[in-house]
Amino acid sequence: MSELDFKTYQKEYLDEVHINAQIEGMTYDEYFFNDALAKLENMGEFSDPEILYVNKKGKNGKIMSFDAITFDGSDKSVILIGNDFKDSVEEKLTKTEIEKIFSRMLYFLEESYNGQLEKYFDSFDDVIRLGESLGYRLKIDYTDLKEDNSIDKIKLYIVSNRNLSERIKSLPNTFLFGKKVEYKIWNIERFYELYASGKEREPIVIDTKKYGVSGIPCLKAEMHGNLDYDAYMAIIPGTFLNNIYYDYGSRLLEGNVRSFLSARGKVNKGIRNTILKEPTKFFTYNNGIACTASKIILDEQERNIIQIEDLQIINGGQTTASITSASIKDHADLQNIFVPMKLTVVKNDDYDEMISNISKYSNKQNAVKDSDFFANHPFHRAFEKLSKKIPAPAKSGYITNTYWFYERARGKFDQEQIKFTTNAQKNTFLAKYPKRQLIKKEDLAKYFCAANLKLPYVVSQGAQHSMTVFAKFINDKLKPEYINEEFYKLLIGYAILFKETDTIVNHSDWYTSGGAKAGIVAYTISKLMSILPKGYTLDFNKIWKNQTLYLSLRHQIEQIAFITFNFIQDSHGVLVTEYCKKEETWEKYKKIEIELLQEFTEDLIKDELLREKIIGEAKTIKTAEKVSVEIEIYNLGAQYWRRLREEGIHRKILSPTEISLLDIPCKYDSPNIKLATEKQAKLIWKIRTKLENSGVIVS
Repeated sequence: MSELDFKTYQKEYLDEVHINAQIEGMTYDEYFFNDALAKLENMGEFSDPEILYVNKKGKNGKIMSFDAITFDGSDKSVILIGNDFKDSVEEKLTKTEIEKIFSRMLYFLEESYNGQLEKYFDSFDDVIRLGESLGYRLKIDYTDLKEDNSIDKIKLYIVSNRNLSERIKSLPNTFLFGKKVEYKIWNIERFYELYASGKEREPIVIDTKKYGVSGIPCLKAEMHGNLDYDAYMAIIPGTFLNNIYYDYGSRLLEGNVRSFLSARGKVNKGIRNTILKEPTKFFTYNNGIACTASKIILDEQERNIIQIEDLQIINGGQTTASITSASIKDHADLQNIFVPMKLTVVKNDDYDEMISNISKYSNKQNAVKDSDFFANHPFHRAFEKLSKKIPAPAKSGYITNTYWFYERARGKFDQEQIKFTTNAQKNTFLAKYPKRQLIKKEDLAKYFCAANLKLPYVVSQGAQHSMTVFAKFINDKLKPEYINEEFYKLLIGYAILFKETDTIVNHSDWYTSGGAKAGIVAYTISKLMSILPKGYTLDFNKIWKNQTLYLSLRHQIEQIAFITFNFIQDSHGVLVTEYCKKEETWEKYKKIEIELLQEFTEDLIKDELLREKIIGEAKTIKTAEKVSVEIEIYNLGAQYWRRLREEGIHRKILSPTEISLLDIPCKYDSPNIKLATEKQAKLIWKIRTKLENSGVIVS
């Protein structure tokens, strides 16, 4: 892309910040920061960042500051993020400014480690409790086999809409308290380069020589056919695996594996004991790791891998993490550790979906559950189709209908816009799919858990926990025919409820930016839905029709949100965000009585009206599907069914009962036609599917 393309992108992005900030009721820097965090979450840089504006003078006027914090349990890192927004396209981010921003983050960690924050912050400030937790976790230098809460790495991020000064070449890693400190800058140029590439994330390129390894011995599997992948078996040195994981951390882990490791928080005792006591037997005892890559380079003899692009560990994340943990905590010698590796080099364009599928089947026998692989579930596909089919009614003051954009695949909303060559095309797309009407699958899970399942503590635990609970509900309790237009409208109602409650809280005079807004919003919605009079619910029909909350509902939310805020602030010495994650916190809040406003209760509707709409449409769909199968069987013709039956008998695939059932459509051209019953039609269609899956295709 040319320099002109980048400058156009930069200007258009700043215009987008101006417009969307006004729509969302945010300041420009708030909107930019939220947007940048969402992009980085999509890329897998981190997850569930908590916005927490800290800016305080410490010893000798030295400043400690950052704007968001999160943790990555898979590589045991703490992540601080600083926001650098300037309302200009001309200013550059200098090396001096970068060093100042990073030094202020490091100073906060230093004072947390030394237990000095109470000297500078008010005693009731949540930052003190955060600092106490950080200080404790940074000092852990032993292996806890039950629950490893240690912090082994520090990652510092700057997000900026400015260009970098030409003087900045690189940012070498440093150390603090013996922990590696990584410095990362995501500025406007870097966001643009990723956007222009059409990729979801920046690929990792690993050169083996950089890590003291001339090459990784490998053997290519020679398989016939036009395959969309190459397969290799390799032996990877433990020192090499440790070093690349130490450098790249959770970026090497496929998303579901990362979430699994983060949730576990435990060290594998068996793997650790083998590393420490019988390192030469590690190769024999351990199943190894399964990985994918988008590209590899071999040496001249084609026997050793010397470069790997976009390496992702699909299975064996715990093996990898345990090796690095043993190296850091136990100072283990890894010279005799060798790990078997199965490497799949994916050659097709649908790289992310393929690695998700490989991950699913590769992890079938371990504790990574199917619910963790919910991204490609039929529900998401069906919901995506509905979002493209059903227009949202025009809001008051607008002429045309719009659509909600359901982002089933990560980064799809931005990728859709890359193909446009003119501003007119992009503006047409955004007019049809306004950014405020973007729903990510993880967000939908949070909306559902808060409003329908009434589990605010799950929502507070983050996107992965919400998705797991949501997936279980979809798999166990939701019949496929219920995923229909009325159900879609209800879930969009949940989205509007969540998004606008967030805005109400953000604009309240009692709320301070950087507070525990996520917890307030989730608990407010769940509390509201749990205290509705029995048999009644919100008027979601009105919410859908107006695409916004009605006035009495807004007033009720304002009242409950303030009560929620006061409740969670009294967290009994626990960090408020952690307090919100506890089930007992919700149990306590459920017991608090709140009197509903009369104007609000007068606008409630009977919940059976909503249920009847969803169930009614489900019955219609089921009837249509039944009729469709029966008609399709008839339309295929008797000759088709005779050929299918003959081929099935010839290949000895059909049972006597199945042959008898196929006799029915085989006679559809006879004078006395006897049509299959509804039950028979279902079975006949299943037999057809069985034969096709066995390779029996007739025309």
